[in-house]
Amino acid sequence: MPLFSYIAKTNEGQEVRSSLEAGTRLEALESLRKKGLTVIDLFNAEEKARPAAGASTEALKLASPSGKPRRSFSFSSKVKMTDLAVFCRQLAISVNAGVPLRDAIEGIGMELEQPVLKRVSRDMVQQLHDGQSFSEVIRRHPKVFNEMFYGLVKVAEESGKLPETLSQLASYLERADRLQRRIRALAAYPVFIGIFFLVICLIMTLFILPRFTEIFSGLGAELPVFTKIIFSVNTFFVDNFLLILIGVSLLVMSLVFYGRSSSGSYRKDLIKLKAPYAGGCLKKYILARFCRSLAIMVNSGVPISNALEICAHATGNQLLKRNVMGVREMIMTGNRISASLDKAGIFPGLIVRMVAVGEDSGQLPEVLDNVSELYEDQVEVSIMTTMALFEPLIICVFGAFILILVLAIYLPIFTVSMNMR
Repeated sequence: MPLFSYIAKTNEGQEVRSSLEAGTRLEALESLRKKGLTVIDLFNAEEKARPAAGASTEALKLASPSGKPRRSFSFSSKVKMTDLAVFCRQLAISVNAGVPLRDAIEGIGMELEQPVLKRVSRDMVQQLHDGQSFSEVIRRHPKVFNEMFYGLVKVAEESGKLPETLSQLASYLERADRLQRRIRALAAYPVFIGIFFLVICLIMTLFILPRFTEIFSGLGAELPVFTKIIFSVNTFFVDNFLLILIGVSLLVMSLVFYGRSSSGSYRKDLIKLKAPYAGGCLKKYILARFCRSLAIMVNSGVPISNALEICAHATGNQLLKRNVMGVREMIMTGNRISASLDKAGIFPGLIVRMVAVGEDSGQLPEVLDNVSELYEDQVEVSIMTTMALFEPLIICVFGAFILILVLAIYLPIFTVSMNMR
């Protein structure tokens, strides 16, 4: 019988590297599943022992001149949340069905259309084939898999709950992607109107008004004061358009570079959260992500101190990150989670009370999930309300601007007509 070598994990998270005899690869896989092992890799031992010269071209591309794997991942674009959610769900289904992890990633990667994720999957297959653990493979791609993803996979490997953890991650990514798509869908129409409004404004100020300015100047008639003001402002804008464009571009670039610094990033996030109305909506969205991430990590067995540290980076907001790290320090000194959140001062009373209930009842993950769903619903309602109010508002602004330009053009015509009479 053929000899198959395998790498697997026990229910306790211990790694097993051994071999067994079986008639076919399917029989070997079934035998390992009956033993309660999560198969990471399974291959024919005779096929594995091939000359190094027969290594694949892809493996050579992934290796550095010293023979070690490269750690350069300067991809041209990031992976969208939708693509990552689909990848994770397919991987969770495959692993839960007993497919070896390497085979599952290889099969999914062959059908991927997203170029970055396809390239990452090829590298993951190669590294798993070389004996790397799945968590270390994940860690090699920080632009695709964030720190939370790595932390959960690491704990899942140690606890032997990789299939369950992958399912939880897939559900988390799907919910986050669903909320983002709803927000984008609601904002699509107002954004289109805003862009259309800007285009019309540029056409009017750069092409139409200058032509009327020339026409009225040739007539030699006295223009109304309102028309003079509008034409003077427009002339200044047209004559200095290039300088204004350069100035605005430099200002935007300066703000972008400042926002990437540590102090600038903190101040930028602080201003976002303090913005009227929009700040409250953004805060609820960030808190929803925080609660969802913390629920998954606590439910997966991650220690609360490690979970808070990882979730602090997952919030994407420097202000909340500092507060979460402060909460972590208080918890490590012996304080309750709810009391630490209350002392931080940034977390709403609802979260503090619900976390206290979760601590007392031993159902903290479930409570955090419920809080996250509540905030996600509130965010969606707030976005719908804002967009419903924004549409007529931008139409009114657009109409008022066009009315001003029309009056500036027609008032001289009325004046000339009355003088002619």
